[in-house]
Amino acid sequence: MDEIRHIKPDFATYLEEAGIQLWSRVHFPGDIYNIKTSNIVESINSALKRARGFPIVFLLEYLREKLTKWFCKRREDALSLKTIHTRGVEYLLAIRSHYADNLTVEGIDGWRFNVKGGSHNCVVDLELRKCGCGVYDIEKIPCSHVIAVSDAMHMHLATLVCPTYYKDYLYAAYSHNIYPPSIAMKTDETTQCLPPEVRRKKGRQKKSRWQTWLEISRHRQKKPRKIHKQYSCSKCHQPGHTRPNCVSVMLPHTFKGYIG
Repeated sequence: MDEIRHIKPDFATYLEEAGIQLWSRVHFPGDIYNIKTSNIVESINSALKRARGFPIVFLLEYLREKLTKWFCKRREDALSLKTIHTRGVEYLLAIRSHYADNLTVEGIDGWRFNVKGGSHNCVVDLELRKCGCGVYDIEKIPCSHVIAVSDAMHMHLATLVCPTYYKDYLYAAYSHNIYPPSIAMKTDETTQCLPPEVRRKKGRQKKSRWQTWLEISRHRQKKPRKIHKQYSCSKCHQPGHTRPNCVSVMLPHTFKGYIG
């Protein structure tokens, strides 16, 4: 925070007034599990971008087909897992286990341990499931210090991982089926359901949303500044004028009477 205040004090004041728990994952009172709602919404908007111009009935059918395809694919992927946890968690545990081999564990009591090595020493509390580095507190996935303690105490590492990361939870998230609408629908011939009278606005329909000032500033930083094209004459190839106003073209016509 001091670095942000040193670069731009007004921005640091704005972040403090907005509330640190709203933009900092460390100070957030709940569990985010490395997922932000804004990212999910942006992903859905990107997936439905091609179908935004469809009528509402076709848009709902397109959404139904997309969700059916996603649920079926992820359900089969969850069933094919041969590990206890998901692939991402298993990858993190494999990397952190490599660093845990160089750490030294000292016991404080039955639940707390002092882990030496790495950038700094940390105290691991298995009862409260906390570590001095803060990684285990937020991610609920054992860090290298907790893995070193589990190896020293001959504990199974799966007991220290939050059950949310188990493959059973992943399968349960996509266990429900999404069926297509019934073809045979009982309708009453006496009643008619007419669509509402909606007048379409003039011009082309807008498919993209309004971007925030933060997104616009990021795009401006990536793209180079627009440079206006400097036109030159196609006759003499000199900048500052075009062919109709070229001096070399006008001279023969201008001084025609003086030529013998």
